[in-house]
Amino acid sequence: MIQERDTIAALSTAPGRGAIAVVRISGPATAEAVRRFCITKGPSAIERPRVMTRVDVRSDDVFIDDGLAVYFPGPHSYTGEDCAEIFLHGSPLIVRRLLTELSEKLGIRPALAGEFTRRAFQNGRMDLTTAESVRRIIDARSQYELQGAQRLYSGELKRSIARFRSALMNLKAETEAEVDFSDEDLTFESKDARRRRVHDLLQQIDDILARSGAAQRVSEGFRIALIGVTNAGKSSLLNRLLGWDRSIVSDVHGTTRDYVSEDVELGEFRVRFIDTAGLRLTEDSIEREGIRRSIEEMKRSQLILHLIDGSRESIEINEALEYELSQSSESKKIIHVLNKVDILHEKAHEDSYFDGIRRNGTFELIRISCKTGEGVDLLHKRIVSHLEEEPGGLDPFLLEERHRHHFQAMREALQRLLSLWSDGAPDEICALEIDTALQNAADITGEITTEDILGRIFSVFCVGK
Repeated sequence: MIQERDTIAALSTAPGRGAIAVVRISGPATAEAVRRFCITKGPSAIERPRVMTRVDVRSDDVFIDDGLAVYFPGPHSYTGEDCAEIFLHGSPLIVRRLLTELSEKLGIRPALAGEFTRRAFQNGRMDLTTAESVRRIIDARSQYELQGAQRLYSGELKRSIARFRSALMNLKAETEAEVDFSDEDLTFESKDARRRRVHDLLQQIDDILARSGAAQRVSEGFRIALIGVTNAGKSSLLNRLLGWDRSIVSDVHGTTRDYVSEDVELGEFRVRFIDTAGLRLTEDSIEREGIRRSIEEMKRSQLILHLIDGSRESIEINEALEYELSQSSESKKIIHVLNKVDILHEKAHEDSYFDGIRRNGTFELIRISCKTGEGVDLLHKRIVSHLEEEPGGLDPFLLEERHRHHFQAMREALQRLLSLWSDGAPDEICALEIDTALQNAADITGEITTEDILGRIFSVFCVGK
């Protein structure tokens, strides 16, 4: 139901100078704003809804700009209200002039952060999960995150919640019917059958939370540490993977005295590469601190690339590397990278050369030359393959923290329900836990919400969206 409220306006394109700037207007005074400020020689934008119309943007007889305007009458608009978009040349001076005139002449106020999308939600144009995904789409920093946000926008979470609510409502109806018609000669579903249904719901919730947790970790940026002794080629490899010179490369030992990190999009994923200080014993206090920090970064990384200087007679295994080798598992993988294959030591051709890095008889090795580029593409593909193998890597299911809170609350309510049944509690008490689960399901999509919650959600949006 569209409510009478202030008309709002804001710049909807990125602030600053550009080729085009779009001013969005929404509310009851929108049509009057288009009539008054968007002047045409032929049919007006109001007479041609949803059609781009060439206009002179004027305030009374004062020319502001020439541009385009499109009018969307409610309720079939983004916000569900009368809405318009005016396309101007991308000068901040022009935008500011139009917004000032709209305010002074028609009392159209500046929009708050996220207010257009909030009105879309309040006017039934989208549910809350779709509204929240709009910000995710705008803020996406990788194809992976964008794909996950678009799945939310398309209604995947809403459909999941609809299935949960349907199952919970059936469960509640069966429970309450047994209370209301206990004296009747009717057959009800057994408690064991209902327990199985609840266990199935719990399993679905656990699967969603697990997928979301894994997807969130990948979305926040996969950390890859480059480790090894000094002059193994870590900085050279980082520059190769990035495609530009980020780290200083030198034959002098200890050039990288602190870790260097850089974010990059690799395949569909956002990755942070960390070029660590070379692992060695040193009397230099600054370099020692850099090595200490590098070891901390190693511990925080999900994937480690261990650079081996293939021109040396043997592989040096120090305490820090030994620790990481012992921690290697499915959750933290180590790929050994034999560098300098163009000047490989003769012993590096022997299988025994790698005895020091074998654990449980196996290890993964890729041969490269940072100097010639040999093998770097293969390493690049292996890193992407590893990201895809991560839980949630190819199946992003991104949830907001608010969503996870309500799923967890649903889970706890259903677990209490099972405990009450086991204790032989009255069905009237058991039904209250089903109500709690239903309440949290409704809170996720915004069917039941509060002004305070809406304020927190939309305050993090950009102005104009």
